[in-house]
Amino acid sequence: MTSASRLHIYSTRHREFTQLLADGFTEETGVAVDITDIKSDAHPRMLAEGSDCLADVIVTLDFRRLITLAELGLAQPVRSNVLDQLVPEHLRDPQGLWFAQSMRARLIFAAKALDQTSFTYDDLAATEWKNRMIIRSAGHMFNTALIAAYLAEHGDGATEAWMKGIAANRPLRMGGDRNVARAIADENAEIGLANSYYYGEMRSGVSGSEQQAWMESLRAFIPTFANGRTPVNITGSAVARHARHPELAVAFLEFLAGEKAQRIYADKSYEYPASPDVPPNDLIREAGELDPDTTPLSIVSRHSDRAVELAATIPWN
Repeated sequence: MTSASRLHIYSTRHREFTQLLADGFTEETGVAVDITDIKSDAHPRMLAEGSDCLADVIVTLDFRRLITLAELGLAQPVRSNVLDQLVPEHLRDPQGLWFAQSMRARLIFAAKALDQTSFTYDDLAATEWKNRMIIRSAGHMFNTALIAAYLAEHGDGATEAWMKGIAANRPLRMGGDRNVARAIADENAEIGLANSYYYGEMRSGVSGSEQQAWMESLRAFIPTFANGRTPVNITGSAVARHARHPELAVAFLEFLAGEKAQRIYADKSYEYPASPDVPPNDLIREAGELDPDTTPLSIVSRHSDRAVELAATIPWN
């Protein structure tokens, strides 16, 4: 590798976090990194740019965005023994078109006063929680990913019944996932659904003392499906189809899968590392041990359109 070459990343993640990864790669390899921030999906810009696209690597979140890149021919296949060794098979594309770097799960936050030792996602539809819970809108991307996973596991009829059960419980909707903790702290709800990394961010104090104080009122649980496993969404990366520096791009993906970058995912973003060799941050482990569902994300993705449709026809708040 030569320091004269520069790697260009298109990133849909927060600039501060992508910069941490880029700086780590530069420190390890001497390769400078340029970052273009993209607010949502990268594919519209990449399609418009065609062969003029500057991206060597796309860094994004949500498995559906990665699969879209692959389906549109905007990613190129990667063959890497390093990636095959460090990234579990169910967290990478079979043709090497994308690779996960971290996982996030939808946790249940519950008031400490509750006598509860575990939760399943089915519990969200139990009548005992009527008027006692908070969830952001069904149509938000965090929840449509969960609905798609539920469809893949349980089928259409069971998923529709589950969503009707949640809707019948009349969950509060008070903005984003952080407000789940606030609602529980203010005794406006007793349980709620929130992404796992919010627990670490708020519990650590990095999000401020007020949010840290909210966390004193609750515990976090890793819910499961009936099979005892938990569906996950991912953050991941792909090498762009028109990458000018494909060898550097592969080296960057290998860096992301390695221990140094995986610790950044764990300790700076409070996500579950994709590599089984790197444990989650201790704060996240307070919720329990994650046993991720291994259903291929390509199969879960087939249910995405139906998940969006159900979220629109059975809005649960």
